[in-house]
Amino acid sequence: MEDVHQLHTAAKGAGRPAEQAGGLGAEVPVPEPETVRVEPVQSTPGASVRKEEASPAREPARLPERGTRYALISGLLMGVLVALVTIVLVLVNAGLFNEAHRQVMRDALTVRVALLLAAIYGITWLVALIVSFIGGLILGRIAVRRRLGFLAGAVGGIVYSLLLWPTSFIPAYPGNLTGTATLDAGTAVLEVLWCLLWGLGGALVCLAGTWVASARHPHYRDR
Repeated sequence: MEDVHQLHTAAKGAGRPAEQAGGLGAEVPVPEPETVRVEPVQSTPGASVRKEEASPAREPARLPERGTRYALISGLLMGVLVALVTIVLVLVNAGLFNEAHRQVMRDALTVRVALLLAAIYGITWLVALIVSFIGGLILGRIAVRRRLGFLAGAVGGIVYSLLLWPTSFIPAYPGNLTGTATLDAGTAVLEVLWCLLWGLGGALVCLAGTWVASARHPHYRDR
């Protein structure tokens, strides 16, 4: 009996390594990777305030000094230049103006002469517009402030009107189509109105030039 029991025990011991070997050869399940959920961190008002405090504040744009002086000088130069161009055009076409004066005195102004006079005056006004606009561009680059462009244009228009006013009292000046003017209250009031009109026109045109020149300047761009 003992021999039978020993044989049975030996058979069990021999079967265990086989079962262990078979267990090693079987497929072992691989665990799936765990997913980690990241929750967004809410920003606190204090952090945003500290971030804004850390960013440097933008300094206001500096404007050039002595802009009023530049505006007055620009207006004076524009008025003198346009007045000189007007006088030169009248003197160059003195024959046409003398013929127009004779026809006006006879009340028989022809269409041809009227059109030529309109062309000359149109050239004068075009030169005034160009000079005022270019003066506004230059002043916008130098002084930047748009109100100074308005001031310069107004000064230019008034200077132009005042420089041409004495020519109306010169008998031999060809531009006097209706004769020599007389100095009285009516003439003074009319001259004041012409000064205001020319000043307003020059101010608006020069302001447009200054507006275009200063459009990209930080002083107006950051507004």
